[in-house]
Amino acid sequence: MKKNWICIILFFSMVSFAQQTDSVALASLVKMMDAEIPIRLKEKKVPGIAVAIIDEGSVVYKRGIGFSNLDKQLKVTSEMGFNIGSVSKMFTAWGVMKLVEQGKVQLDTAVHTYLTRWQFPDSEFDCQKVTIRSLLSHTAGLSVRGYPGFQPDEALPTLAASLAGENGSARANEPVTIVIPPQTRFKYSGGGYTILQLLIEEVSGKHFADYMQQKVFSPLGMKNTSFTIDDTIMAHSATPYDEEGIEINMERFTAQAAAGLHTTLEDLLAFAQATLRGNSVLKESNLKAMRTPNELTKGRYGLGYMIFPFGKMTVTGHAGSNDGWESCFLIDFEHKSGMIMLSNGSQGKAVLMATMKKWVQWKSQTLISE
Repeated sequence: MKKNWICIILFFSMVSFAQQTDSVALASLVKMMDAEIPIRLKEKKVPGIAVAIIDEGSVVYKRGIGFSNLDKQLKVTSEMGFNIGSVSKMFTAWGVMKLVEQGKVQLDTAVHTYLTRWQFPDSEFDCQKVTIRSLLSHTAGLSVRGYPGFQPDEALPTLAASLAGENGSARANEPVTIVIPPQTRFKYSGGGYTILQLLIEEVSGKHFADYMQQKVFSPLGMKNTSFTIDDTIMAHSATPYDEEGIEINMERFTAQAAAGLHTTLEDLLAFAQATLRGNSVLKESNLKAMRTPNELTKGRYGLGYMIFPFGKMTVTGHAGSNDGWESCFLIDFEHKSGMIMLSNGSQGKAVLMATMKKWVQWKSQTLISE
């Protein structure tokens, strides 16, 4: 009996030591982030950033650092809105996969069979091989890597016009076309996601933004996330700034699926928990398939998800860039850990990369010590 008590005491002392060690490690991370992020923001002339770190399924760090608007001296909060650039693609993939689960589209069917408002221009390549799966994984061989936005006083082209190349001076006469044989290699294409935006509208019979609100954002509890930039969104939005820290206009997008989503740190945390704990939108089997790299991408991309190996960790999610905005959403699903960052400066990428490196080093060290 005495030996049993000794074992029990020893066990609990070991648990207590482990908890103290975890607490010390976490405190060091928090201290480092709080000290270094403001310095990086100042160095790169980035007004502000919203940051969250998830560890073993729990939010262990959440901060708004710096300013959402310099003139008004408004500070960044976790409820402040940011454009997230190409992270939009990850959510668009959820919208497409919802149609797949409902049996309304098939991943390996040629996308043109679902479309009536636009078709591929004639080319030497076979559009039958441009499937929904290949569009989601950037293996369809398409043109138009990315899209600049439109100024507030510019008229937005229709989806069909945008796909035909009518995108203003910055993208004039650059239609979405097949430029290499489909399903042969990875070729990143925002144009492919504009086709997926059109697919969702044609199959669902709804405007893209409305469909995403009803089928993805609302069920996930993302109350301040939208592809529609209206007065409500603008009232709680950060202000974008260029490379010199000068305020610029918030651009708008016809190519919303590729680059136009506006959201908050709080909503992205709700999304992260939904992906970690299960949700009512997509089955876990489909989410795992989305995070599995397509063999043609050499391990880099699944269905709407980027894949980044970092030593003992592999994080999946997406990064995004637009004028005045930089963002990332990255989760290590094996350890239920991750990082979310939103910034309102064109040089935010340097801040995000340096901060992510520190988090990866910290997490890798904790895994080694386990």
